[in-house]
This record gives sequence, C-alpha cells and structure tokens, in this order.
Amino acid sequence: MVRRGGEPGYRRLATFLREGIHTQQWAEGEALPTDGELGERFRVSRQTVRRAYLDLVNEGLVYRVPGRGTFITPSHLLYRRPFETVDDLLALSTDTELEIVAPLMGSFDPVAAAQLELEGRLMYGMRFLRRHEGTLFCHTSVYLPPDVGRLIEDEEAFADVGARTTHTVIGALAAHGIQISGADQSITARAADAVDAERLGCTEGHALLHIERRYLDVSGQPVEWAVSDFLPEHYTHRLHLGRRASPGPSSTVHPPRKGNPS
Repeated sequence: MVRRGGEPGYRRLATFLREGIHTQQWAEGEALPTDGELGERFRVSRQTVRRAYLDLVNEGLVYRVPGRGTFITPSHLLYRRPFETVDDLLALSTDTELEIVAPLMGSFDPVAAAQLELEGRLMYGMRFLRRHEGTLFCHTSVYLPPDVGRLIEDEEAFADVGARTTHTVIGALAAHGIQISGADQSITARAADAVDAERLGCTEGHALLHIERRYLDVSGQPVEWAVSDFLPEHYTHRLHLGRRASPGPSSTVHPPRKGNPS
C-alpha cells in the first residue's frame, strides 16, 4: 500500500482492495482475504481491516457473509453511478430503463402541490419502475405543474402502462426548452409497505432508501417533484463531503482620519 501523509490506514487498505477488485485480482464468488490474513500481511489491526471492508460494503462493492467471508458483489447486481450535477441525472438514460406503471395524466396530490408551490388542484403525475441491465432497483412517482405537464403529455414513451424506454422526464423537459438549474433533495429510510413489496418484489418491512427530489428551473421555480424508493441491495447513494477552503490572510481597512486626504 502506498502511504500518504495523514491518510488513515483503513483508507489505504480500502484503496488497495478496491483497485484489486477493479483489476479482477479476485473472481466473483471467490472469498477475499480474511481479516486475519490482511492484518498479518499489512501489519494492521483487525479493526483496521474491518473498517476498510465496511467502506467497500457501503460502496456496494462487496458483501460479507458471517462464517463464510467477504465476497465481490456480482456485476449484474451492482449499479454504481455518482450524482454530483443535474447532468449526471440526465445521463440515467444511457444505462437504465424506465417501465411505466401509471402513465402521465392529470392527477392531484396535496404534498406534491405544496412542493410544486401550486395554488390549484391541477397537476400531472406518473409512476414508473427503473432497471439497470434487467435488475429492478427503484420505483418513482413524478409530479409536474400543469403548464410543464402539458409540454410532454403527448410523449409516447410515457403514455402506456408497461411501456419501456430509456427516456427520463427531465430529459424530455430539457428537449422542450426547460432548463433545469438544480435540485433540492432529501434522503430518509423507510420500511416497504404492501404496494412497495408488489412493485419491487421485496417483502413487506424490507428497508428502502427513500429519496425526494425537487427540480428547479433557471428562475428558481419548481418544475418537477420526484419521489423514489430504492432497494439498497441494488443501489448505493454515495456522497462526497469536502471542507471549505481556509480563508487566506486578511487585512483590516481603517477609514481615513478627518483632515487626511483619501
């Protein structure tokens, strides 16, 4: 492992393991080195090894089976995509597929109306499932203000139950001239109910990652509210947090004294 100044040992070990996985040093189905083997090889504690493996588990790269070991997550179950900009969300169309559960039509939801800052009861709504390489990983409900929904109500991709497409709603809006400037997002966890269990093929009570996202146009007006529930075993939401840059040396400016030229 390459030692970097100030970097914790578990991060160096996690980097070593991550690179080994990406270069296929271990095959899918083959157990990775045990905590004891890695501890002895790199002269670190078992706690350091467990912390490194925990990072990889949180990334969805590996899973641990008590009494058996640590294994690489099969590639067909692994969906990893960083989301740092709205452009990343638009790129969902490149590697996922959307299946319509309820087509785009006029509807009303009081929570959605509040999120979209609507005074009336008219809005558009739709529901869909999303898959990556055939593996279902989330279901989503989307709500649009009436003037926005009218722009895409004739889109064939969103018109029929069971229809499948690589289109995204924000992609369709962008094609009609709506410029998305950003999104507000909240993330919670909740237990699957009977509807979730039927749509996602999980059991009632199964843990879900619940994400609500409100998209804004360049004027700051809400143009879409999307509510998604993800299967955590097929989807990892990873966020990088940095530190603000330290302020540089500052100088104090004193007002000129009376009588002095300024």
